[in-house]
Amino acid sequence: MTSQNLTNLTIGIFGGGQLGDMISIAAKNLGCKSIIFTNDPNSPAIQNADDHIISNYNDQNNLKKFAEKIDVATLEFENIPTESVDFIANLCPIFPDSSVLNIAKDRFLEKSFMAQNNIKTAKFYPIKDQSDFIEKLQSFNYQAILKTNQMGYDGKGQFIIKDQNHIAEVDFNKINYILEEFIPFEKEISVMIARSQSGAISCYDPLENQHKKGILDISSYPANISEETKNNAKLIAQKIIESLNMIGILGVEFFVLKNGELLVNEIAPRPHNSGHFSMDAAKTSQFQQLVRIICNLPLGDSSFYKTGYMKNIIGDDIHKIPDITKDKTHNLYLYNKNHVKLGRKMGHINFTNS
Repeated sequence: MTSQNLTNLTIGIFGGGQLGDMISIAAKNLGCKSIIFTNDPNSPAIQNADDHIISNYNDQNNLKKFAEKIDVATLEFENIPTESVDFIANLCPIFPDSSVLNIAKDRFLEKSFMAQNNIKTAKFYPIKDQSDFIEKLQSFNYQAILKTNQMGYDGKGQFIIKDQNHIAEVDFNKINYILEEFIPFEKEISVMIARSQSGAISCYDPLENQHKKGILDISSYPANISEETKNNAKLIAQKIIESLNMIGILGVEFFVLKNGELLVNEIAPRPHNSGHFSMDAAKTSQFQQLVRIICNLPLGDSSFYKTGYMKNIIGDDIHKIPDITKDKTHNLYLYNKNHVKLGRKMGHINFTNS
C-alpha cells in the first residue's frame, strides 16, 4: 500500500480522547480518513475526524456498523472491552489485538508477563484480602504502593504506603489489587517503540519524565542518562514488543536506579503522553508512525532532530499559558475539552531549542 492510494483508506479509532484526535489528524495528513468510536458525545476527537459513532463499547450492532465503514482499526486507550476488539477483529484488521490489550490493561498480568520474559520490575504480589495485604506489606517493610489492577492512570487508583501508621483502607471484595514494592528510583524515563506488520522495529530515544501528583508534567529530550542506559532501555523495549508479538506503537516507562539499573514500571500499547515531543522534534511523530503501521506503510524515521521538552497543561494551567510560553520557542496543542477540571489534561506545549 502506498501513500498514493491512502485517500481510499478509512481507519477506525476506538476512543475519543486527545490521543484519538491526534491520531485522526495524523491520518488526515497522510491522506486517509478516520472514524471515531466513543461512548462520550463530548469527545475531543470527534471534531477532526471524518465521522463518528457514539455508542456503548459493547453494542454489537454499532460495532458492526463501525467495521463496515473502515478498512483497519486501532485504539487510543486500553480500557476498551477485549470482546469488542475481538468482534471487530473478525470483520477487519485491528492493531494491536486483544492479546496485547489483555496484558496491558491488567497490572498483575503486565507484571507477570515481564517476569515470564525475565524483564525486571518492582517486586509485586496480587492481594486476596486484608490479612494477605498486611502480610505482604510486612515483607516490604511497609514501603509499598497498592494499585488497582485495572483502570489506573495519571496516579488514579494508587495508594502510597510509607509506614504502618498510614495503611490504605480498601475493600478487597469489590476490586482486585496488586501490591508493589516502593522503589527509591533516581529518575523515570520512557521509550516509544514501533513495530510494523512485517515485524520491522523503529525505536525512539528515551525521554526523561517529571510528575506532579502522579500526573506527567514534563518530558525532556535528551534524557540525562548514560549511553549504556539509553541503549539498554531501547533493547528492553524491543524485547517487550517482540515478546508481545505486537503490531503498533508501545510506550514503556522505566525506573532508573542509582546504579543505572532499569526496572519496567508500565507499558501502554498506544501513543503515550511522553511521546508528544515527537510531534515537533522527531522526523516521524508517534501518531504518524502509528498510522503508517496500521496502513501497512514502511516505518518512518524515529530519530529526534531537536532538543527540548514537552509540558502538559493540567487543569488551571490553561489560564497561565501566556506566562508559561513567554519568550520561548514553542508549539501549543489544546485538546478542546469542554470543562477545566483539577488534574485534567487540557493540552500540551512543546518547547524546542533551535
